[in-house]
Amino acid sequence: MTTLTMTDFRSNMASSFDRVDAGEFVFINRGRQKTYAIIPVEDDDLAITPELAAKIEKARQEFREGKGISLNSRDEMEKWFDSL
Repeated sequence: MTTLTMTDFRSNMASSFDRVDAGEFVFINRGRQKTYAIIPVEDDDLAITPELAAKIEKARQEFREGKGISLNSRDEMEKWFDSL
């Protein structure tokens, strides 16, 4: 794992990406309270596969049919998660 400041990252961009490509985690600190991770993105990450499209359509159909739940508060959400 490597953690860099913004200045270090700007000076070492190519080697930072090489580390990520080699499987290492690289984090960039921006100020004192923000940290970002560099992750590779593959073409498959940007595409909707036929399987995913079918799942999305099924969910839309179930929503149209009134199947699903409606949670109106954090408490309702927590109770629902606890019930799982």
